[in-house]
Amino acid sequence: MGRNSKTCTHKSHLHLINADNNCKHCQGAQLCLSFGLDQKSVDEFKDIIREHGPYSPGEHIYATHENFTSLYSIQSGSVKTETVTIDGRQSVMGFYLSGDLFGIDAIGSKQYPNTAVAMETTWLCEIPYEPLLEICSHDPRLQHKLIDTLGSKIHSDEYSWKVVRNESAGRRVMHFLYQLYERQSKGDISPHRLTLPMSKQDLASFLGLTPESFSRTLTQLQQDGYIVKESHKVLILTKEPPQGDALHSAFPEIK
Repeated sequence: MGRNSKTCTHKSHLHLINADNNCKHCQGAQLCLSFGLDQKSVDEFKDIIREHGPYSPGEHIYATHENFTSLYSIQSGSVKTETVTIDGRQSVMGFYLSGDLFGIDAIGSKQYPNTAVAMETTWLCEIPYEPLLEICSHDPRLQHKLIDTLGSKIHSDEYSWKVVRNESAGRRVMHFLYQLYERQSKGDISPHRLTLPMSKQDLASFLGLTPESFSRTLTQLQQDGYIVKESHKVLILTKEPPQGDALHSAFPEIK
């Protein structure tokens, strides 16, 4: 079955049974909703999920206004969500990495409010929402984890909006880079090195910057000694990542 079109949705991806990309090989296993549950609950959860992949860079997982039926968890790879502004521009709304759950902003609206697009070769678990609620109804631990995930998403969205709205370009970029580093850092990557799966244009859009302003900001951050550009997709953070509330006041000199 051909999957060359960038508007291809998950319906054209086969459900892979006994594939190498199962739970044992999932890069985000410890972030999965089922992690830490007893075996019976894990088995129930596995019974409802459907594995999809690989998605190629640029392929759509779902599109704006499609009926909401499922949440998605990333086994490996990365995904962006984007929408079209009133003046016709593409606007990036979020980035999701291995172990992240996306599609949750459609809960309650019955339709996906944006389009989800693979940024690199990506494998997913589709989690049908109604069966998930059924399991949650008799498993308080799974229900609690789902609510925690929703709460974290709300907090992250509000914090990101505050940063984009109120901070300078330099602070926006450094906030994002340190948050990305925290998400990628799992004890198995080199200290302070991070990979950017997204394009610079997408990152600029997410941070509310023009591509030109974003490039100038990166250049200034390199000149000021905050980052080192190792390659097109790899940066090294030269300063120790601040912790907790210190993140907000760590870069007073960045304009």
